[in-house]
Amino acid sequence: MVEEGYQPNLITYNTIVNSLCKSGDATHAISLLKIMAERGCAPDIATYNIIIHSLCKDNHVPEALKLFSEMRGKGIPPNVVTYTSLIHAMCNLCQWEEAKRLFDEMVAVNCKPNVVTYNILVDALCKEGRLLDAQDIVERMVQLGIEPNRVTYNSLMDGYCLQGQMVKARTVLNSLTNKSLAPDVFSY
Repeated sequence: MVEEGYQPNLITYNTIVNSLCKSGDATHAISLLKIMAERGCAPDIATYNIIIHSLCKDNHVPEALKLFSEMRGKGIPPNVVTYTSLIHAMCNLCQWEEAKRLFDEMVAVNCKPNVVTYNILVDALCKEGRLLDAQDIVERMVQLGIEPNRVTYNSLMDGYCLQGQMVKARTVLNSLTNKSLAPDVFSY
């Protein structure tokens, strides 16, 4: 493309970055950031989110945090996707304090968590047997006007079942159906 005199734009670069990350080659995607800068095409939040998400998914969390810091240093503020990817990675590594710190930072900079962010926290807490903490998160969601969805309820039911609390799991299932959310295969 470049050899033929065409300069890739941000959309083209983001497409390449996304393809590299999907094929498990986040290292080349990171090196592409430098090439972009050299060619006068500044990476944006989407570029960074693609790579950070890929690094987190592949458990390369230190690299993701380094890129997160670099992004912020360049004046690109993180968004809900950035924070959610990092929080998810921290929950997967059972690094609760770091997940909480990122969540608190997210809220402090007026980046509003969405249902996906909350669902990640609820699911991770339930899998760890921290059902009271998970229930507190759900209550906080509701107070903030974020409606729990089927994933939220399925995570709670799973958590209660893992702890042998079948009555509570059934109560959550009833809440799911009372809210006109049809149970799915994961609900049972």
